[in-house]
Amino acid sequence: MKTTEQEQAPAVAVDPMEDLCQALFSTEEGAKKKAARQTAGAMTQRPWPQLPSRLRSAIRSDIFRLLESGKARGQLLEAGYSAAVVNQALRDLGHLVA
Repeated sequence: MKTTEQEQAPAVAVDPMEDLCQALFSTEEGAKKKAARQTAGAMTQRPWPQLPSRLRSAIRSDIFRLLESGKARGQLLEAGYSAAVVNQALRDLGHLVA
């Protein structure tokens, strides 16, 4: 006789870091994107090189897309990123940091 737990579908592993990266790589703007930017911006207690490389790539991709759409550094901060994350991503992208 099976128990209720055995009859349930197997749990799908959820990777919050992958969800964060997917939101940042997405070209759609919205609440999920803003929350992802704020989460990434709050990760400044860890040095940039210690962040997962996929997350750094997602941040650079999102910031590059914002720059291409004409956003200034101040608007990147308003989008939810911290100054430290914006500065490092801009350096990685070859931009001068003021």
